[in-house]
Order: sequence, then C-alpha cells, then structure tokens
Amino acid sequence: MMDADRILQYCIFVDYPLFRRHIAKYRDKFKKVILYPSRQHGVLDLEAFSREVFPETWVEPVKIEYGVEDWRQAETDPCIVQSDAEWLWFTEQDFFVRDWDKFYADVEKAMPTSDAIGWWSATAFPYLHPSCFLIRRSIFEKTQKDFRAHPEIFGSDHYAMLTKNLLDMGARITTLQSLGYEQWKDAFHLGGLTYVYQDWKNDGTDIFGVTSPEAFFAYNHYMRETIDVKQDPRFMDISYEVEEAMIKKFGFNDSNIEKWKEFFK
Repeated sequence: MMDADRILQYCIFVDYPLFRRHIAKYRDKFKKVILYPSRQHGVLDLEAFSREVFPETWVEPVKIEYGVEDWRQAETDPCIVQSDAEWLWFTEQDFFVRDWDKFYADVEKAMPTSDAIGWWSATAFPYLHPSCFLIRRSIFEKTQKDFRAHPEIFGSDHYAMLTKNLLDMGARITTLQSLGYEQWKDAFHLGGLTYVYQDWKNDGTDIFGVTSPEAFFAYNHYMRETIDVKQDPRFMDISYEVEEAMIKKFGFNDSNIEKWKEFFK
C-alpha cells in the first residue's frame, strides 16, 4: 500500500461509476479517499445516493461564496485537514490510463526518489495538473498551499502556483510523461466531464466542452455498462440523452466507442 491519501472534489450532481469501480478495484493501493461534496450548480441532486454507494471519507462542507472565492482552494483546504498520510494525491475522476496495473507499479517505484509525481500540463505557465498530482507531505508543508487559478498570469490554472513553489525550491518532480506515458496513447485527462452532466438540459443548447468529444462519447457508453457497481436510473436516463445528442451533433457510432475500450473497460 502507498502511504498516500487521495483527495478530490466530488460534484454531487454527477455520478462517476467508472471511477467508483476503479477505486474499489485498487482500494488496497492507498489509504483514505477524501471527498469534498461540491455543490456549485447542477440539476440532479445525487448526494444521498453517492454517500450510500461510495462510503469513503466525506468532508463536512463549508460555506463558500462561489463566484467570489476560488472554488478549488475553498473545497480543497478542508480535505487537507482530513489527511494524515505521507503523500497527498490530488485526483480527478476524468484522468484515465490504459494500463492501471503498470501505472501503480511505476508510481510506487518513482516515489522514493521524487517529491512530486503527476501529469504535466504544458501551458504557457506549465504545471502538474490536479487530475493526477502526488506530493510528499514534508515538501507540501513548505509551499504556500496555493491551489487557486491565477488569471492575471497567462496559463496559470489551478495548482500552477503550487507547482511553481516546487520548482522554486528545487523539488524533485517526476512527470508521468517522463515515465513514458504519452497523451491519448497511454493516459489522458479528458477535462470537462463533469460539466456536461451537471447542468444537462437536453434542449439543443448543451455544450460538450471536453478535450475529446469522441473519448467522452465512449466514456458515456462504457459508464452505463459498469454493472459491477450500483447505478442511479435517473443519471442513466441523462446518459442516454447525452448519447443521443452527441450522435446528432457529431455523427458518432459504434466505431467511435470501440477504439477507447481499453481505457474504460
């Protein structure tokens, strides 16, 4: 077992069956799974269902002025308080790897010689992305613990300033790319997965703001086939509507699903 706690925001207006199945399969690989029940906005309240089917460490929500405070900072700070492992592992539900067994082996092997490990986002202000970002606690405590996006700095999204702290102190950073993980071939951060579902209207105005609509189309399909975890039929209804809308918009078919199978099965 890694001496690591996984920390993430969990939008209570969305279900993540593939993520829940993944955590169940690899539950012996890490210590706590610390979840902040995020309530920014949405149409289908699944909090009671989520707490029932995913009985991990749910953080007591704090009062947040969304749109005023940086939501990532406000939701992450209370999660940190719940963590006591040697490593903090910031996680998002839309990070996917083709071979998870190899991934866990590679990360464990890299830990003794690293202060931080993760998915490198090569923006104008490059940083380790919170979809997969492990940091040694002793190093984390020396940072400013700044998870905020900094729009005043071009390319500086959430966790960019935390990464800059690491670079400035000369921390040993191991990127997944340096371990041989190539985007779309071996791993990827889909991005925008939550937003499609949480405000779903099915009136022709919905936006598919994901980095790969095709990969998301496949995800949406395989998500429904995750029969080894409990599903909420109300969310499955949304999934079918999403599929129909994407077929109309993009012309996708079964061939667009099969090519992503290894990431989602």
